[in-house]
Amino acid sequence: MKVNNYISITLMAAFALVLGACKNGEPEFPDYEGGTSVYFARQNVVRNIVLGNDETRDNTDDNNHVFYIVSTMGGAYHGRNITLETAVDNSLCDHLYFEDGVTPVKPMPESYYTIPSTTVSYNGSFQGRLQVKLTDAFFNDPDAVKETYVIPILIKNQVGADRILAGTPTIKGATPPRTKASSWNIKPKDYVLYCVKYMNKWAGFYLRRGEDKITVNGNTTTKVRKGASIEKDEVCQLTTMALKTCLFPVSVNKIVKDIHGHDVVQAATCRLKLTFDENGNCTVSSATSGMTATGTGKFVVKGAKMAWGNKDRDQLTLAYKVDFGDNVTMESKDTFVAQTRGNTNGVITFAPQYK
Repeated sequence: MKVNNYISITLMAAFALVLGACKNGEPEFPDYEGGTSVYFARQNVVRNIVLGNDETRDNTDDNNHVFYIVSTMGGAYHGRNITLETAVDNSLCDHLYFEDGVTPVKPMPESYYTIPSTTVSYNGSFQGRLQVKLTDAFFNDPDAVKETYVIPILIKNQVGADRILAGTPTIKGATPPRTKASSWNIKPKDYVLYCVKYMNKWAGFYLRRGEDKITVNGNTTTKVRKGASIEKDEVCQLTTMALKTCLFPVSVNKIVKDIHGHDVVQAATCRLKLTFDENGNCTVSSATSGMTATGTGKFVVKGAKMAWGNKDRDQLTLAYKVDFGDNVTMESKDTFVAQTRGNTNGVITFAPQYK
């Protein structure tokens, strides 16, 4: 019995040691035998700078006109103290067009941004971030509200990794343009075309309710727009025209003559131009030729108290009159409660064409 007890105790002690080793020890795996590499995970990125409030993410950097271009590393189980030297290379935009094949990919003018340091430090992480600061000139360009400009960044050198993923050309020894895919067996990942656009603080989707008085040839009808609750109200969108200007389309049906002289119903749409000042005051005018609009409004941050989702929401109120022509006018009063900014939080890419 004593021998058996001794053996049992010995086995239990050994088992406990094994369990302890399993619990406390951290497995170590070797790095990739080919070494570590640095690169940009995506070559064609679209970044939308969202000004104002954003309920879905922290956009503090956006409101400070700052963003970061991220590079990464691979081939190791842990981060490294890697340092990159980067540079702006506008030649990366040569012969490139956006998906429509017509709009050229333009390098962002130098006066539109600053890069405090072209050196990127990983500091033991898997990623490095290149800071970019946008200037007022960028936001004053009407073309900056859409996909127009890119910041083309190239990794020039690195310390702390084994290689830069510079690709393999189809013809050995050749140095084809990095953006010409047909010239590469393995596409280079040492560059990024970072497309930047913005949306102003008033753009987004809103829940709209109000009243329209539509007059056709002197006859007036009233239309009330209101859902069973705010969440059931009509969803509409304000889009960015410029830093302090939004567009909002309104429509009515009017009777016109077709080519045979018959009366037909046709939708008439006027694009309202909403111009804001720093205090949220708004003036209404028309951005549609042949139609006129006048009016005023007010935007109040968190002005709709406990509007929906048990939260205060941004609110815009408008009062305006539109002349659509052909003896058709509309006088409206609107209340807009913010629903969502409509931006995508994930990574958006574009597919440029090389011509």
